[in-house]
Amino acid sequence: QRRFRQKHESDIIGAKIQLPDIVKAVKFIQEARGKYEQEPTRLANIVNYALLTHCIDLDFVKARVLYGEAMMASPRHPLICRAFGIFLLATRHGPPAETFQRVCRMLNDAAVVDPTVSKFDSAAEIYFRWAVLVNSKNPLVLLNYALLYQCVYKKYDIADKIYRTALSFDPCNTLVFENYELFTSQRYPGGEYECAGPPISVVNRSTILETKTGSEWSKRVDPECPRPGFEVFYYNRFTKETRFEAPDWDKWYKMRVSTRSKIVGSKTGSLVEYFDTRTETSFFYDLLTKRYQERPGNLN
Repeated sequence: QRRFRQKHESDIIGAKIQLPDIVKAVKFIQEARGKYEQEPTRLANIVNYALLTHCIDLDFVKARVLYGEAMMASPRHPLICRAFGIFLLATRHGPPAETFQRVCRMLNDAAVVDPTVSKFDSAAEIYFRWAVLVNSKNPLVLLNYALLYQCVYKKYDIADKIYRTALSFDPCNTLVFENYELFTSQRYPGGEYECAGPPISVVNRSTILETKTGSEWSKRVDPECPRPGFEVFYYNRFTKETRFEAPDWDKWYKMRVSTRSKIVGSKTGSLVEYFDTRTETSFFYDLLTKRYQERPGNLN
């Protein structure tokens, strides 16, 4: 059980937090409360206390008030825009479509001012990541962390994994479920988080339509696709890549030839046979047509 817990935390948090980082985080969090009590009108104190009540205490009522004060004082500060944007999505505040568009504008403004996210790194480390370290099975803590990767770092596969972990602990959590539903719907072409293919989590519920090139690529259909017209996709079982469009087969065959295949047997007519050591299958190159194919006499 301990090993499972450690693996879960490692998968979600990433690199192991070192003791100096733990000491720094604990000290910073303790000071955030005290400094706010001493100077509740100072912007830095308001922001740090808002992050603490949002990420650590999960006191969304108090956090909303504090973020409101911070936004009034500095409505375009990148740290405040990003943190408040995550908060608005996490709490599903207001009409969903309007809130999402508002948050997108805030995040875009923050990206203009702070394109490298350097002004948010400390907040992410001290509040968001620390919250997961001390409360890794809380779905709301994981929701905040998923939104961090979704909205700030734009690492969508990691965000997807964190969402699914949160739902594994509480499948009925409305805030997590609705945010995940919105997130996945925006990963399709035309969405805010547009990707070349659907989330990797879709693969498990999909059905194989056709297997391509030595069983490495398969053409699949998603029966629960939220976006009509994008039900069909391609999946590579080795690289875990998903694509809505078919791979460039000619380019992909050339990659196989140059990196992991060798010529076997003797040339038969115009055909050269290659053996792919990864898939342990043969394919052929026709010297006359200059095309690759899976079997003799059948062009791919």
